[in-house]
Amino acid sequence: MDVCKLSSYEPLDGLKKAPCSGCKQNRMFYCYDCRVPMPGVFTPQVELPCAVDIIKHPMEKNSKSSALHCKIVAPNQTRVFDHPNVHDYRKDPPEERKATALIFPSKDAISIEEFVKSIGLIKRIIVLDCTWFQVGVMQRTPEIQGLQHVMLREYRTAFWRPQHNVQDTHLATIEAIYYALREYQELGLLRKYEGDFDDLLYWFFHTKRCVDDKQKEYQSKLSEKA
Repeated sequence: MDVCKLSSYEPLDGLKKAPCSGCKQNRMFYCYDCRVPMPGVFTPQVELPCAVDIIKHPMEKNSKSSALHCKIVAPNQTRVFDHPNVHDYRKDPPEERKATALIFPSKDAISIEEFVKSIGLIKRIIVLDCTWFQVGVMQRTPEIQGLQHVMLREYRTAFWRPQHNVQDTHLATIEAIYYALREYQELGLLRKYEGDFDDLLYWFFHTKRCVDDKQKEYQSKLSEKA
């Protein structure tokens, strides 16, 4: 978080929940069900080096999905599909299908750099939004079969809620999106990265700040009781 060029969180100070104009549910910053910012609430907007498709597992709660942050800050370049209602990539034109990469570390996965060198530019990346225990079912989705898998370099997550028996090299979905796009810009497009879309992590780190603050408050109360 300290090295990311994030927009200020000051515009969010003092906000209160209000009914979403779509689903009428009370939301504070954005509606995770309608996947839009709340009216009048500041949210950064970013330009991505390629489009992003998110395929959500039906058991992955919208309220806990970091992947939806991509839709909030890059709405025109992001599509979200709720499994099993998935876009059928098998029916895409051959050139469009060829330029689509699925982020999944399978035995046939190649690096993003290798994808660009051997296949060509990436027009769209696909991410599976689910836990690591659900990914086996998701990767067998018929509509995504035959797409080239790509794997990321190794990174460490900043996620605050570690999954049981999962190493810290397993990323939250928005982190995977961020690193994939960054690798594509730096290694595929050969363009220097200067924080261009760091704000993809804006809501991710905002949530982390809130969790950290609550944890500090809890520890402070424990200390007072002791």
